[in-house]
Amino acid sequence: RNNNDMMALAETVAGAPELYYSIIGIISILTICYIFYPAYKCKKGGLGCTETILAGDNKSSGGDNELLSLIIPAYNEEERLPIMLDETLVYLNKDRESLTHLFDAAVGNNHQRRNKSLIKYEIIVVDDGSSDNTCNVVRKYAATLNSGDTVKLISMHQNVGKGGAVKTGMLRSLGQLCLMIDADGATDITDGLPKLLKEMHTLNDNKERHDTSLPPKSVVFGSRAHLENESSASRSKVRTFLMHAFHFFVKALCSPRIKDTQCGFKLFTRNAAISLFTNLHLRRWAFDTELVVIAERLQVSVSEVGVIWHEIDGSKLDGGKLSLALVSLGMLRDMLCVRACYFFRIWKMYSK
Repeated sequence: RNNNDMMALAETVAGAPELYYSIIGIISILTICYIFYPAYKCKKGGLGCTETILAGDNKSSGGDNELLSLIIPAYNEEERLPIMLDETLVYLNKDRESLTHLFDAAVGNNHQRRNKSLIKYEIIVVDDGSSDNTCNVVRKYAATLNSGDTVKLISMHQNVGKGGAVKTGMLRSLGQLCLMIDADGATDITDGLPKLLKEMHTLNDNKERHDTSLPPKSVVFGSRAHLENESSASRSKVRTFLMHAFHFFVKALCSPRIKDTQCGFKLFTRNAAISLFTNLHLRRWAFDTELVVIAERLQVSVSEVGVIWHEIDGSKLDGGKLSLALVSLGMLRDMLCVRACYFFRIWKMYSK
């Protein structure tokens, strides 16, 4: 009996490595599938949408392109969007003259404007498959607008994620400068927009271009990096740990140049917007990190400016510690996917 037990034990031990190798193989395959899932999703398309011009004239706006486009991705934002639109539209109208001068300097318009005309705005709200009253909120504001500016509502046929919504809005915009701005109004536009326009002027003014007849490719990131110490004091240890971990992986996997990739306040020149968003693949929260990678590969000038930012109630990430951890894990997965897809040339880079 003892001999039989010993033989059975020996057979079990001998077969254990094969079991371990099988388990490791299955885990490896599942990990690879998980990492490359975003690449599979973007191959399926799914960016179908319906565009409606609610105010203004699309043709006249696209004439000389002396237009500032604001792209606002929105998903179930019926409560926060009205507050943001109120503050934004009041400021844009009130400071239109000063913003015109900053806009001209940023894009290098040295000529005198005809009839002392002022800048026009193109406000694009991209409804990312909302199930609430977001679309009607936009229609309501467009009906009250009498400034001659353009308001567009782009309705995605399904929820595609913030990255997909911003990409759709950017590629359908007409402005010489394009501002990405979150629907919650967390970034103070009265502080942020002048800062980004001034930095865009500095960036383009210092940039050496072989062909000065071509518009520059430049991006200015609004940044909350200067607020990290303050926010760490008010955040939980879990949130602070995840924040620092995310920054570490951004530096390691994407680029050390930008301290805060996730602030929803970014200014693009027209050429930069076309080049970056034509090549963008990621559609969820981590799409900003891919923008940095694409910008470096296409030699798009990138700068970062500190802005005033306040945390607004109702964030899509306020789902508890487990939800936040899962989102963070998903963003890490997306960054690994970006690194792998460009390294193995699964994703091609097109220069526009």
